[in-house]
Amino acid sequence: MSGSRLSDRVALVTGSSRGLGAAVVRAMAEEGARVVVHCRRENGLAAGVASEIREAGGEVLLIHGDVCSFEDARTVVERAVDHFGRLDVLVNTVGDFQWRGLIDLEPAEWRSVLASNLDSVFHMCRLAVPHMRERRFGRIVNFAAVGAAQAQGEPETGAYSAAKAGVVALSRALALEEARAGITVNVVAPGLLRGEPNGTLERETPVDAALGDRVPVGHAGCAADVVRTVLFLTSPAAEFVTGQVIEVAGGARA
Repeated sequence: MSGSRLSDRVALVTGSSRGLGAAVVRAMAEEGARVVVHCRRENGLAAGVASEIREAGGEVLLIHGDVCSFEDARTVVERAVDHFGRLDVLVNTVGDFQWRGLIDLEPAEWRSVLASNLDSVFHMCRLAVPHMRERRFGRIVNFAAVGAAQAQGEPETGAYSAAKAGVVALSRALALEEARAGITVNVVAPGLLRGEPNGTLERETPVDAALGDRVPVGHAGCAADVVRTVLFLTSPAAEFVTGQVIEVAGGARA
């Protein structure tokens, strides 16, 4: 473990068995946090992430549970607090995506997308905030998508776009409600990212180059770009930043 920006903090990252969630929880452990790796159900990926962190000298707890369910989410938060004695940082990355026009979307599919992207955020915030209030400190980062702050929908993403716009509204409301309690709430909205979580510019592929044509800075982003933003928002440097939506998108709007 090499950094200290999150020294002595306890951080829970939902959906951290792979992708951006895994990248965030690894980085938080590297910055000194005691971390909770979360996944919906037991799998080797989550166990692998937890093992990496432990082998690097970090303190880690692995918890399974479907945070789309309020009761499962309660269990996740309670287990984290029981194990570490507190909860300082919550990062919500869970969110299923589905390409489907609204006319073709079944009610159950609509409900599933909203449950994954919006209900899960409500559940975790609702359950984590009381523990943060007790210590007069908390950092919450919720994941949305580029354009969510303007409720900007794209074809065949109606359910997802609606849910992410809801995440922004929920986060801004919660930021105002909890500001005097020492809790900040912000949103990170990633743009076009390379498929490989740890991709770098030196490993650009033809697909990456094509994505870059759609981004003003000329290239797609990578997980590290998003991770740096999350680390800033959860660090002491961002104690005066709350209720904000930060688009990590190279200038792209959708």
